[in-house]
Amino acid sequence: MPASAADGGGEATAGAVSGQATCYRHPNRETSISCASCERPLCTDCMVYTPVGIKCPDCSRQSRSARALIKPNKLARAVAAAAIGGLMIGWVLFYLQTVGFFFALILGYLVGLAMGALVLWAAGGYRGIETARVAAFGAIWSYLVPFIIFFGLDLGLVANSLARAPFVVLGAALAAYIAYRRVL
Repeated sequence: MPASAADGGGEATAGAVSGQATCYRHPNRETSISCASCERPLCTDCMVYTPVGIKCPDCSRQSRSARALIKPNKLARAVAAAAIGGLMIGWVLFYLQTVGFFFALILGYLVGLAMGALVLWAAGGYRGIETARVAAFGAIWSYLVPFIIFFGLDLGLVANSLARAPFVVLGAALAAYIAYRRVL
């Protein structure tokens, strides 16, 4: 119920002649409309249409607690899936490193799709900036795993693999981009 000056009711004031409430932000405008949450009187310039009715600009702002945030356990599952999936995909990439430029692009695209789908599944279908970053870093991790394996097996292979570094960097960048966009 809108309050008026005669009631002793706070912010709203009574119109000088008609007795109608005035807008709490524009005291010279009479109104019979009030906010659905706080019941302050509103003029047509101040009304904000929401799914639950007309609200004032202050009440219509969405609070931080109303935004959907990923739960920590789902984020941890997504990180674990990206790490383990990256190891598995990286192991496959270890054997496919002798491919050329065109196949590196196709492989980067497929790695990005796989990592994006894996992280999305592990996060329970949550799409957001956090899971998109996890997917992108998981795709990059997939491309780092073969170099870690090379260091563990033979340093001569690392020197041999540096000739293919531009293809690997391009494939990793494409995979990270595809994974990021797939989850976001």
